[in-house]
Amino acid sequence: MAGAFVLFLGRKPGRFRSQAIIEAIPGFYTHVFNFSLSYLLYAGIGFLWLMMGVPMRFVAWAGAALVAANVGYELLLPLLNTRDPVDAAYGIAGTLLGFAWLWIVRRFGLTPIPAPAR
Repeated sequence: MAGAFVLFLGRKPGRFRSQAIIEAIPGFYTHVFNFSLSYLLYAGIGFLWLMMGVPMRFVAWAGAALVAANVGYELLLPLLNTRDPVDAAYGIAGTLLGFAWLWIVRRFGLTPIPAPAR
């Protein structure tokens, strides 16, 4: 979560902007908002849901809805926005990375709390 937030802060020139990323992917910081927003929203809410015991299939459906919203907003509904398929791709990448993290947490990180001894 902190890494996605640092990438988000790199949108503006300054301390958080990585020259190595700019050299590797020149237009990265012009699209990183969609990546960070999708990742932070999905990973944050998905983690909360997993902690509450929501099944992974519902978390996955929420990710699919977020992907559909990214594609719909960036390609079909240019409300206060220009059509930009690269933004949609960054949003999808953020959602998929969030799903991978949530799946790993669900598979290896969650352990049941033992019942208190009486």
